[in-house]
Amino acid sequence: MELGQTLIEVKNLNFRYQDELILRDVNFEIKKGELVVVVGPRGEGKSTLLKILGGLIEFSMGDVLYDGFNLRRAVKIDMLKFHKKTSFVFQDAALISNMKIFDNVALPIRYHELMPEKEIISVVNELLSFVGLQNVKNLLPAYISMGQRKLISLIRAITINPETIFYDEPIANLDTSAQEKVVEIIKSNKSKGVTGIIITHEFSPFIDIVDRIIVLRNRTIYEIGTLEYMRSLNDRFVDELISN
Repeated sequence: MELGQTLIEVKNLNFRYQDELILRDVNFEIKKGELVVVVGPRGEGKSTLLKILGGLIEFSMGDVLYDGFNLRRAVKIDMLKFHKKTSFVFQDAALISNMKIFDNVALPIRYHELMPEKEIISVVNELLSFVGLQNVKNLLPAYISMGQRKLISLIRAITINPETIFYDEPIANLDTSAQEKVVEIIKSNKSKGVTGIIITHEFSPFIDIVDRIIVLRNRTIYEIGTLEYMRSLNDRFVDELISN
């Protein structure tokens, strides 16, 4: 698929938490329809970066533009519009513990009032069937496995047909079967033109679908480029990150 115009621009982003500098002078762009994988050692601020891009963490140094809209200067009504266009898949699934699985999946549609309840029921049942989890729809999250929770979190993210999805460690701690299902869904989203940004410590499952890779080191951008470019560097640090 031919990639579109620039969707996300990150300009001179710096982020501190208390006295610690988490991200330093971060600059990059992501195009519409692009699937970008962000890799780097633990503690480099990857998840923090993703949450800033997803509008979940406020920041004061630098700019993050989404389709020309600056997240740093956003007011509440603008952020609501932004969150209608984007979804976030959390590392720990982040399901609501006292809400049944069916209602967890339906939550974004109901929150944004996107369709009548009859249609919501149909959409949610179809998604649960797609991942083979319709039999757990009346259970609470505590009664299903972490792998199942992550699949639920993933299908919850696509209920509103977002134009961009932020994936935080979507395959971490999953068995092979669950990993394959997650990658299949991400690949399907990409084929529909959905922009995707993935944080992961396990690069190899995405090797066939990634457009570009962002490598973080020392809390900033170390390299950006295609898989072919990364391999051409003959950089031991980069090679270790993209060979796992």
